Amino acid sequence: MKVSTKARIATAALVELGRHRASSPARLADIAASLEVSLSHLEHLFGLMRRHELVEGFRGPGGGYVLARAARDISIGDIVYCVDQLDAPVAGSRETAEPVLGAEVWEQLRRRAMDFLDTVSLQQLIDERETSRIL
Repeated sequence: MKVSTKARIATAALVELGRHRASSPARLADIAASLEVSLSHLEHLFGLMRRHELVEGFRGPGGGYVLARAARDISIGDIVYCVDQLDAPVAGSRETAEPVLGAEVWEQLRRRAMDFLDTVSLQQLIDERETSRIL
């Protein structure tokens, strides 16, 4: 299973957001600069994540984003589901009258990969990132 660029950027952005740990929300412009990604692309991803209640946004001076719940309660699977909408069936598996060869196998593989991503928390990635910065 290939993880999309959107999912990689969203995950990296939430790791940065989780590391922010300041008393004020993190600005998307700062996260975009640190990840070297387009601000407009990040705004789109954060809009999706806000609708899926992974982040909360605050407007005005001092505004920005915070995690909507503890990093240990957000799985990488949550992020991937949100930005890639991977809960949809594999193309052709149920959408056409003629089944795609091996579609059930690919669907099963996708589900197993997502089951694994559901076991990895955002907090684990934040901790790994912090440890790698120390070394």
